[in-house]
Amino acid sequence: MYPDFIGIGAQKAATTWLDHNLQAHPQIWVPPIKELHYFNDRINDPSNVALRLYRRVFVGKSAPERRWRSLGKARFKRHLKRFSKEDFLWDLKYYAGTPNDDWYASLFEPGRGNVVGEICPAYSMLEPDVVARVHELMPQAKLVFVMRNPIERAWSQVVMEFGTERAWSQAAMEFGNTENQVIDAMAEGKIRRFLQSEDSRLRTNYLRTLDNWGTFYPEEQIFVGFFEDVHFFPEELLRRLYGFLGVDPSFKPPHLDKKVSVRSTGTAPTGALGYLAQVYRDEIGQLHELFGGYTSFWLYCTERLIEKLPPDKRIPFPLWESLLWSEWESSGQPRLQSGPLSSVQLAS
Repeated sequence: MYPDFIGIGAQKAATTWLDHNLQAHPQIWVPPIKELHYFNDRINDPSNVALRLYRRVFVGKSAPERRWRSLGKARFKRHLKRFSKEDFLWDLKYYAGTPNDDWYASLFEPGRGNVVGEICPAYSMLEPDVVARVHELMPQAKLVFVMRNPIERAWSQVVMEFGTERAWSQAAMEFGNTENQVIDAMAEGKIRRFLQSEDSRLRTNYLRTLDNWGTFYPEEQIFVGFFEDVHFFPEELLRRLYGFLGVDPSFKPPHLDKKVSVRSTGTAPTGALGYLAQVYRDEIGQLHELFGGYTSFWLYCTERLIEKLPPDKRIPFPLWESLLWSEWESSGQPRLQSGPLSSVQLAS
C-alpha cells in the first residue's frame, strides 16, 4: 500500500500548513509524523535492530540522527499526555521496524480506504537514481511541490537553523532578546557559509527538483503550488489541490487561515537579502521565463535588492509585506496560479 501522493517540498514553503489541511480532509490519511524521511535517510539504515537503535539513540551525531531522537522524545511525551493505542503501535513500527520497501508501505495501512500520502521536503533534493526507485514503487503517485521566492526560502532557513543553536539564546540575552538583533550580531561569514552550503542550494534549486522528478513523472501528475497563494488564496489553493488528489474539493478545513510552524523575524537585513539576490539571480530569471506570475515578483525583488536598496537597512519580511509588493502589484493584480504543472500559466 504505497502512497497515492508525495509532498516533495520545498522546505520553508508552508509544507506544515499543507500537512495540517490534508489531515483535516475526511477522505485523506497522512501519517502522524509529517516527514518519514524514508527515501533520503531511513532507506540506508542497517537491518540489525540493535545496531540501528544504538546508532540513532546513543552515538549518532548527524542531523538526521539528531532529528530522529528529537522527534522520538516529542512523540513519547505526546503518548504520556494523550495515549492512543493505534498511534503507539504505529510509532513502534516506525521506530523499531526494519526500514525497507515493505516497512514503508505498511506505515500507510491505517489509511486503507482513503487517499494516503506523506510530505517530506527533503525529497526535493533526491538524486535521479533515488527518484527512479520511488517511481518504480509507485508510478501512479501524484507529486505536490510548493515553491517560494528563493531569496525568502533561503533566508527563512537561516532563521530556522541559527535559531536552534545554543549561541542563539546566549546572543539573545546579550543583544536585547530580539531575533532581529541576534541575527544582526551573527558573524556574517558564518551565515554566508551556510547559505553557500550544498544543503541550502539544493533545497532552493527548484529547476533541478522539477527536472529530476519530471524525468519520471508526467506533468499532469505534478502539482506546483506557490507560497504566495497560501497567503492570498488559501481556500482556492486547497480546492485545486483536493481536486488534483481526487477527493471532495468543496471541503473547507476548520482552521484554514491558521498559520502553522511560523518562525519569522518580521524584518530581514537588506544586505543578506541582496547577497541572496545575487546568488539566485540566474535561477529566478529562469523561473520567471518558465512560470511568469509570482515569479515576476521574485525577479522584481531580485533586481531591486541588487541595484536600489541600501545594504545596511531592514525590510519587512516576507517580502509581500514590503513596499516591493505594492510597487510590483501596480503593474498587475496577483491571481491564483497554483495547479498541475501541465496547466500552470506560463510566461508569454
